[in-house]
Amino acid sequence: MSSPQRPRRLSAVCRGLVLAPLLLAAACESKVEEVSNGVLARHVHTDLYDAYPGIPSPAGDRVVFADYAADARSLSVYNVATGVGRAVTTRPAGRSRVTWSPDGSRVVYVDRWSESHGVWTLDPATGQESRIVDPGDARIDYPRLLPDGTVTALRYGNTGTAWVAFSPGADLPTELVADAGGWAAPVRSPDGRSVAYLRVADRRGALDVTEIATGETRTLATDLRLGWDNRVEWSPTGRALYLAAAGTDDALFAGWRVPLNRAPAERLEYDGRDVLAVTPLADGRVALSVYLTRTAVGVVPVTGGEPADVTTAGSTSAFLPSWRPDGGALGFITFSWRRVRMPIDFDLGILDFDVDGAPAGTVRTLLAEEHEDYGAAWSPDGRWLAFQGHLEGSDDIWLVRIGGNERPTRLTQFGPGADTGEPDWSPDGRTLAFSSNGPPLEGNPGSVYTIAVDPATGMAAADPVRVPLDGFSGSAMGARFSPDGGRLAFYGRSREDGRVTVYTVPAAGGTPTAVITFANGEPYSAPEWSADGASLFYSRNDGSGPFQVWRVDIPTGATEQVTTGALGALQPSVSPDGRTLAVTMREAAIEVVALTTGSTGAENEASGR
Repeated sequence: MSSPQRPRRLSAVCRGLVLAPLLLAAACESKVEEVSNGVLARHVHTDLYDAYPGIPSPAGDRVVFADYAADARSLSVYNVATGVGRAVTTRPAGRSRVTWSPDGSRVVYVDRWSESHGVWTLDPATGQESRIVDPGDARIDYPRLLPDGTVTALRYGNTGTAWVAFSPGADLPTELVADAGGWAAPVRSPDGRSVAYLRVADRRGALDVTEIATGETRTLATDLRLGWDNRVEWSPTGRALYLAAAGTDDALFAGWRVPLNRAPAERLEYDGRDVLAVTPLADGRVALSVYLTRTAVGVVPVTGGEPADVTTAGSTSAFLPSWRPDGGALGFITFSWRRVRMPIDFDLGILDFDVDGAPAGTVRTLLAEEHEDYGAAWSPDGRWLAFQGHLEGSDDIWLVRIGGNERPTRLTQFGPGADTGEPDWSPDGRTLAFSSNGPPLEGNPGSVYTIAVDPATGMAAADPVRVPLDGFSGSAMGARFSPDGGRLAFYGRSREDGRVTVYTVPAAGGTPTAVITFANGEPYSAPEWSADGASLFYSRNDGSGPFQVWRVDIPTGATEQVTTGALGALQPSVSPDGRTLAVTMREAAIEVVALTTGSTGAENEASGR
């Protein structure tokens, strides 16, 4: 896939990367160059939080992406010449640490699932997968396939962590470095004499190079903030290392080229976006995997169409809308997204609507407590606002009087370690429903709860009650009362295959009724009832592309797509009059951009200077 050539500024700066003394003085020199670029591939991710980098083949003719579908990570491969991508895996698996073989003929990765754990390769043309390393009872990570068929990886065992090599036909691996505790992303140098890796502690990293024969180690950079798909790459000549990281003062991840001599470390930035991976190509170019995400709240008639954005303003994003009981305002979560620091300061925003249903004024703050304020839910009488919050280090349901000066009241006592979802009011305003998983209940993958509330005082009238879900063994997520208050709707994810089902169950508990099952569901909210209670709105996709909102008729199971548009839509909320649907509009994409020769020292690499 190609795009018009656009200039971008790359710079080598001291800010953001703490370098070892060897490089510190040189790195403080400033260097700025104009470069051109071309987009190799663009992939729309199915999950907002699981946007892993795209990795180009050594020739730059194909790009592989790992993505979630039905709770399993699938692989898609894009042909750069045609711009066409397709999902090439069909077997459910926990694919991770995706790379390419040196000749670009195969994709290499580790499967994390216990029943299929090991190093696998994929033929991108046929989709054929083969396990090339079975580590037995050991756990391995960060595999790399060498030209002679040897696989290097970290092996974790009872006696510690070692960097090992699995040679073709050998029964046991060879220990290359016996003590590799704290290592991440080790990769052998082109001449085979050294290994570069990240040394990680307390979510901070240092970039080290160790000579394999002698154990002599040099530290090239320290105090790096890292993502969750760490990787390091050597330049073709072995004269420099590439990685994506953020320094102490950075708001974004950047790419870095770190020479092994005293030359400056070069910071690689693109369009003010997070750089998730840096990959040198065989022709001297360098590819950046850059992250693009945007969320906004939109409205659309319940009869369907493309939602109209009503909240986008500057760098602030909005998601998870809910209506005020009179229909005169929308509440939602607001935040400024940065990959380097996952959002932990969610606030609750509000946008008023006029009598004709059009947005009036601008977004204003409804509630701004410390850390996470999640899921504005007005009581039916409009007096109380329930939300999920992290006040006092908890993960609980809280209640606050609208327009009052009191501090929020904590209704539940799940505490740290739980993962509690947004609440929903019963029509009579006396009960809240929500889901929560994890502590304090061991082995709780996700359950639905209700809690009685005194509408006069805003205090909990009793402890939360775990709603019995007879015969259900999956993970329950989200909970919504039906318009008459008699039933609850929730998402259930299967433990066996990860598929999502929309269920309903009596509000007091019982045997859940499956309404519809689909491969890839959006689990960060709950299904939404239509105003007449005859149908449910939910979000799904078919394993690729953006989510859209669908409607299912409860008696018949008949479905229809409601929303359209390139951004996709999820987290539906029906207006009190039943005529309008508020949704989260979301784009979560990765672009792999190839920088031209000369922009990153590649000319010096190619010429050997």
